[in-house]
Amino acid sequence: MRARDAGVTLVEVLVVLVLIGVMAGAVGLSLGPVDRGDALQREATLLAARLNRAADETLLTGDVVAFVWDADGYRFEVQRGADWQPHPVALLAEPHATPGARPTDPDGAAEGRFVVDGDLLPVTGAPLALTLRADSGLETLIRFDGVNAVQVDTP
Repeated sequence: MRARDAGVTLVEVLVVLVLIGVMAGAVGLSLGPVDRGDALQREATLLAARLNRAADETLLTGDVVAFVWDADGYRFEVQRGADWQPHPVALLAEPHATPGARPTDPDGAAEGRFVVDGDLLPVTGAPLALTLRADSGLETLIRFDGVNAVQVDTP
């Protein structure tokens, strides 16, 4: 027969492994979420897609469309006479919050309006350059010329 102190049993090994797993899980949860820029990239991709969709709608309808942003997010509006109204396309009409990705123009303004006429030409004559900045310091640039929006990687 084998002596009792000759080694450990399988049950003892499993108990130790469970304790290690629980402790590792607790440490992982206590660290909290780590922002690797995923939210920023997701917001930038979504913004470029929505700008392109707004351009497509303008091409089809000839409406004058405005992209309006502030510290909380952005929305799209169309001009009806002298008034601005929410965009008729539901996807573009709803204000979109951008938590953790603040939009700013090249001058650092946290709010603004970029208007594209029915011929897809920017009213200002210059394309939009909008920077999305994350709380972590990461940023990405969106360029929109009235026809096409692209995300430009920044160093």
